[in-house]
Amino acid sequence: MSIIAKTIETLMKRLDSNGLLEVQQEDGYLDNVQMIFNSPSTEEELRRLPFDLPRDYQEFLSLHNGGVIFSHPQYGGGFELFTIDQILEFRAIPGYDFPDNWFPIAYGYDSCCLVITDKLVDSGYLFVMETGDNFEEDHHIGLTFENWFEKIIVAQGSKFWEWNVRSPNL
Repeated sequence: MSIIAKTIETLMKRLDSNGLLEVQQEDGYLDNVQMIFNSPSTEEELRRLPFDLPRDYQEFLSLHNGGVIFSHPQYGGGFELFTIDQILEFRAIPGYDFPDNWFPIAYGYDSCCLVITDKLVDSGYLFVMETGDNFEEDHHIGLTFENWFEKIIVAQGSKFWEWNVRSPNL
């Protein structure tokens, strides 16, 4: 079984009887969140994307055509994993002018956009844009979708790519 399929399967087993997951994040924040996954995309839907999908991201879309993860049941939020239609719509928003071969695949956390690019950095192709960023800024996170997805689940929805790794004082 692939990492994506195993991560989703294990995650779904952790949901309570109301379909909620208890998470603890930075600063002691503790709450229940929803993990909502859409039905699988079809081959026809996948063919509508005007770029070559990385294998792992294609697998995710084949399992679930988007969804919303770590969303508060009352207040919303979380991270929206785009459907194929949303990818195409978001990329067409005037003013963003995404470079060729850069496609937004998720959005959330105070205007954070996850983008598939055609650049490889440390064996990964994902880029994270925050509001006000431009495409010349280097925000590659050096991860594949599979790596990002597993890590955001393990990090309980935290923006782990912003964590500073500190060495213990010796």
